[in-house]
Amino acid sequence: MLSGTALLAADHRAGTVFSLDGDSRHVVASDALLAEHAGFLVLPPEARDSWAFADDRGGALVVCGPDGIRRIPIAIPAEHLAASADGSQVVVTPGLGANDDAWNDVVTVVDLARDSSVRFRTRTGEPGVVIAPDRATGRPTIVLRHRDPGAIEAIPLASALDLGAHVPVLRGSVCDDLADDGHGDVVDHETGVVGVATGRGLERFAIDDGAPHALGVIPWPADGRAYYLRRASDTGNATGVLRGGPTNPSRWTEWTNVFAEIDLHSGAARTVPLPNGLVFRFALAQGIAATTVIHPDGDALVVIDRVRGRIARVVPLPPLGSPPHPGRMPWDGVDGRPAHRRAVAIDPRSGIIAVTAGGDGVIHLVDDEGGLTTIDMPDSLDEGGHLLWPAPPGRFTDPVGR
Repeated sequence: MLSGTALLAADHRAGTVFSLDGDSRHVVASDALLAEHAGFLVLPPEARDSWAFADDRGGALVVCGPDGIRRIPIAIPAEHLAASADGSQVVVTPGLGANDDAWNDVVTVVDLARDSSVRFRTRTGEPGVVIAPDRATGRPTIVLRHRDPGAIEAIPLASALDLGAHVPVLRGSVCDDLADDGHGDVVDHETGVVGVATGRGLERFAIDDGAPHALGVIPWPADGRAYYLRRASDTGNATGVLRGGPTNPSRWTEWTNVFAEIDLHSGAARTVPLPNGLVFRFALAQGIAATTVIHPDGDALVVIDRVRGRIARVVPLPPLGSPPHPGRMPWDGVDGRPAHRRAVAIDPRSGIIAVTAGGDGVIHLVDDEGGLTTIDMPDSLDEGGHLLWPAPPGRFTDPVGR
């Protein structure tokens, strides 16, 4: 059932990345623990590499290209990845790791052309990141999104690349007109517009002559807010799932979900209501989106027709062996076992959709008619793992790790 480009499946708890192509399955990276929040980063066609991820145990950016796998040192734990427009540089920002409080302030800038990296210190707090063009000068700029208090910080990429040793502090121009709860970032490399998901809405910024400034807030077009954004390459729009309902995470079975696609410039939006429950991440391809909804009444794959703005089909999924428990936070493990979720990816050529069953060690493949094929994996895919179906050159290159 698999065809076209190979499907990548990462078991980030086991530290293994597999490639599935036709009937073959082989390991492409071992002893490399993919940073779950940062995910896979697809690099643009002009880059000599194909994709990358942060190894959150070994402290390296793992980069795959025609010449094989390379490892370039980075600071860990890693929380976010973002690439420059040409894919020659990647910025890695720090996360919590196995800690309850924000403590790490080290940002890494990787120069893929030179197989080298530099590091600098910023503000603690798991900053988000994109690389955006300065609209006045055209120079690539590192844009950090800070929380508590909210701020947008602009640092010229060249300034970071010119840094010396000993992890110096590097500060840039700051705009503090941002809500404190930012979570989710997109960038339009053509226009330089940056979008941030907050409780206030989709907040937009641009960098002009080194200084970030706010472009206004687009209110969310339905109840709730997005926490995870992706830029759709076919439309240039920001996409996300708006989570509404109870704010208490233990009541996740009551969460409402609405898929939204929003024009970063005009604010025009299209929404598609989804079933209640836990929606984690979603996948995009030409004209469609796909996500899973986890719920005690039954899990489902939901395929969204983005052109017509409606649900194309809902496919019931076999239940998880160890699903999230109602009344408990869905990302917390139970009885010493990790929490289990699902990852999803769309084959950009065939439209086949891959869905994992976290903890059960299987991947379900769903065709256009809802037919389901199951592939057994050698690892359990705890927490759902991560999936990536790289697009053909020139299509669906998202410059932020997903």
